[in-house]
Amino acid sequence: ITEEIWQSMPGTESESIMVAEWPEYNEKLHFGEAAEEFSRVVSAIKAIRVQRNELNVPPSKKVTMTVETQYTTLFSDCRRFFEKLAGAGEFTVTEKADAAEGMMTVVTDSARVFIPMGELVDKDKELARLDKEKKAAEKDIEFLSKKLNNPGFLAKAPAQQIENERAKLAKAEEKLAKITASIEGLK
Repeated sequence: ITEEIWQSMPGTESESIMVAEWPEYNEKLHFGEAAEEFSRVVSAIKAIRVQRNELNVPPSKKVTMTVETQYTTLFSDCRRFFEKLAGAGEFTVTEKADAAEGMMTVVTDSARVFIPMGELVDKDKELARLDKEKKAAEKDIEFLSKKLNNPGFLAKAPAQQIENERAKLAKAEEKLAKITASIEGLK
């Protein structure tokens, strides 16, 4: 905390933060229940942003969102956070929503968010991009598999390098699985 901020805070009697007493804990300033409630909203926004990022949807693109949750008042009150941080255009909160064909579903512990796929991506363009990424991942897996199956490499390489290559292979396989799942989700 800087001196300037310290001076603007209410209840600061000392002239400088450098000579001030360590602050006492004030129970009135603890908002545990509110923080727990807001964490539900934060987790939904994070999950939406992760999905948008995986689909390469620009943050500025506004999309329709329908939120199914038992916390309807909380999510309705936090509409502006979804608009600013998750890119919501039209925003609806309900206790029961039906997942329709062509909807991306984002699931968290306290909500399900439905977003029409047509608003997020150009399906053909995205499939072409994912196919290109899939081929690159398959090429990486093939290269790393050959390297790790080469007895000469295994005999001469340091153990740390072999572990690094195995980690790269596992990461490439995980990436391929995600890409394949994304392709299936778009079809």
